[in-house]
Amino acid sequence: MKLTQNRLGIIIIILLIAIVCLMFFYPKSEKEPIGNMPNDKFNEKAIHQKLPLTITVSEDDTKAETIAYRLWFDLMQSFKDDGLIKNAYFKRFHLLEGNENEFIVAVVYQVELGEGVETSFGGENEEGLVDNIVWKLRIRKDAEATYTLANFENSNDSLIGLPTVQDEESYQKEAGIATNEDFRYEIANGILKITYNNGKSWVEVPATIEELFGGDFSGSKNYLIDGSYIIYPQKTAFVLSSNQELFLLITTNQGKTWDKVLIKDQLPSVRQRFVGFTSVMNGYLIFTCDRTMSSEANFVMKTNDGGKTWEAAGSVDEIYSLVTDGNFINDKLGFISFGSINIMDQPPRPLLYRTNDGGSNWEEVEVPIPDEYKGIFIVAEAPVFKDGLGILIVNQGPNGDYLGGNVLAKFISEDEGKTWVFSSLVDPNNVLD
Repeated sequence: MKLTQNRLGIIIIILLIAIVCLMFFYPKSEKEPIGNMPNDKFNEKAIHQKLPLTITVSEDDTKAETIAYRLWFDLMQSFKDDGLIKNAYFKRFHLLEGNENEFIVAVVYQVELGEGVETSFGGENEEGLVDNIVWKLRIRKDAEATYTLANFENSNDSLIGLPTVQDEESYQKEAGIATNEDFRYEIANGILKITYNNGKSWVEVPATIEELFGGDFSGSKNYLIDGSYIIYPQKTAFVLSSNQELFLLITTNQGKTWDKVLIKDQLPSVRQRFVGFTSVMNGYLIFTCDRTMSSEANFVMKTNDGGKTWEAAGSVDEIYSLVTDGNFINDKLGFISFGSINIMDQPPRPLLYRTNDGGSNWEEVEVPIPDEYKGIFIVAEAPVFKDGLGILIVNQGPNGDYLGGNVLAKFISEDEGKTWVFSSLVDPNNVLD
């Protein structure tokens, strides 16, 4: 009996040792309690696990876009705390629909993912960011200052919230840019002719091809240099360049008589030339000369007697970039575009200058290109004004290839061009359809 008890004790000891060994050597379960499961994906499932999300705002934060920003910020912060993202940068928030009790706001943003984290919201760009993530945030008001992000919808519309696209015809109509086939020119056999009645009769212009295209010009001589002429029944004028002299050939009686007026002499080779009249008596001529590589001098000449005499009005000091366009809206308000400027580590942007004293003083005007279009729309054209509203077109430059290089960006101003706001895209060739 005693032997049996000893054997039983030995068996119990062996079992206890075996249990301890199993507990020590057997791997622990990887399963974690629900709600604390590790996640290495930044995707829709991960988002929904954190919703609904509720915040309380102050009395000053009741704008829908501001509330959406606060909710989005808290949501992004929670993913930063989880290590799924390192940073998030919003581009814009835009109210899509709704009322004060429930509304939908679109957010366009980009994120820097955490190490080894995968996402279903797109691939990383050269800067290591997942760009143009678009969400529609559905938000409800729970109490006086309490709001809840109840749900969200992922979208591929990176242009969401931006104004509608215009075609060129509607843009020109809005801007008051009229084209009249009755007034036009033609160059044939080395002779320039103009018509005021859609070709029923023609008037020969007393200017040679050498004068019309004189200076720094190497393009086609079948068409006049853009900006170098105006053709209206009340006043027609052509800029001429010859032997270091700049002239304006002008008629006020539809070509019956002409006056050749000296603008300036002893000039280096003239390149750009933009002529116009803002009234019967007030006119301007913006021209450039002495081009060397990517720099040149710029000059502004003004007339207040209908073009009989001209005086120097000034220039844009210390700016020697190549001029791409220029005009005056009235005798005081004018603009000169110097194409685009490239600053280290920044995308190229438009370089536009403005004067409100007739050309004596000039200041750079900011053209606020939206983030998604930076480096795409880079060259401002001369703005136009109608009924106090300014319209500015910015194109892609000679090497632009965004949507074929033909789509333009439109900006508007309500303060005589001091400040500009992005309005829409202009699509001359309907490529966005």
